[in-house]
Amino acid sequence: MKILMVIDSLGKGGKERRMIELVKGLTRSGNDFDLFLVILSENIEYKQVYELPVKLHILKRKFKKDPTIPFKLKKIITRFNPDIIHSWSTMSSIYLSMANLFSRKPFINGVLADAPRHLNIFDSQYLRVKLTTPFTDLFISNSKAGIRSYKTPEKKSVCIYNGLDFGRFDNLRPAAELKAELLGNKPDDQFVIAMVATFNKRKDYESVVNTAVAMCAINPLLTFIFIGAGPTLPVLKEKVPESLLSGKQIVFTGKRDDVESILQIIDVGVLLSVAENHQEGVSNSIIETMASGKPVIASRGGGTEEVVIDNYNGYLIDPHSERQLAEKIDELFADKKHLLELGKNARRFVQENFELGRKTAEYIDIYNVLTQPAGKISAPRNK
Repeated sequence: MKILMVIDSLGKGGKERRMIELVKGLTRSGNDFDLFLVILSENIEYKQVYELPVKLHILKRKFKKDPTIPFKLKKIITRFNPDIIHSWSTMSSIYLSMANLFSRKPFINGVLADAPRHLNIFDSQYLRVKLTTPFTDLFISNSKAGIRSYKTPEKKSVCIYNGLDFGRFDNLRPAAELKAELLGNKPDDQFVIAMVATFNKRKDYESVVNTAVAMCAINPLLTFIFIGAGPTLPVLKEKVPESLLSGKQIVFTGKRDDVESILQIIDVGVLLSVAENHQEGVSNSIIETMASGKPVIASRGGGTEEVVIDNYNGYLIDPHSERQLAEKIDELFADKKHLLELGKNARRFVQENFELGRKTAEYIDIYNVLTQPAGKISAPRNK
């Protein structure tokens, strides 16, 4: 089966990780897949794409809404003659809707990756989803909340959760090495909290940093690690007293390629979102932390409530609630037995619901249905 996948870029983002994981799953599935990946940018931060057995083509845009791209994509469709076209970003979906007008290959629109609360036609993401709906054979969301938020047609909307390759957690850097690098000579009973996310207006790093400053001033056994980069990082880092930075109680790592290794040395993960700007679909950060056997404290809303089961594999708190965040951290710090229980449940939950082979099989089922003569999925298959 020949599959054409198109995405805006391969920066360090959620949809990019989902696509890379699926490509890995398809190439390992034992099925005869011929994969052609088109990237509309030279921004490639997932370097492992070069190691995958796929055709890779960079179709660089002169500017964001380059009108020549649909014509170039049409030539690729004609030449490659795919059985399935799978888009991973909203601009690529716009381009492909035009490029595929006459060939009418089965078109999967995989752009539903978050679950905003208040969408309207003035939101560019929502508008692009609506504009491409008539040309879409199937929307795939990574959360049920995303389907509800974007109000895509029920009969052609499916939820498939992120697939996670557990092999990424093999052959990690030694934990002692990471501790020495990031924490210095901290004692073994240090309690480490981490948030892995881009520093931008959608992630509520501010509440977590404020909580970290307040809690570290009281409890020297607490350490917060913030993993990521982005535009809001400099301002937030300035809010942290120099004594906490130099003493490595609050650590900003910047962008890292060894997150799986760092997760070995933490006790609990955190992911808070700015509810007004963003609600998660299913966060890779959450499921990766849980796959490491660590519970997660996350803000309520969107697809997060499909992943974090309160007091089973983590905790859900109200958005922007620094008080609730501090209370949950204190609770886990004081009760290591419960911490371990939540962590075991977290890993088991991810194994049962996000294992890459199972998620890949769900995609393959859909590909097979759509390539049949009457290949229309007539009812949602939300799993």
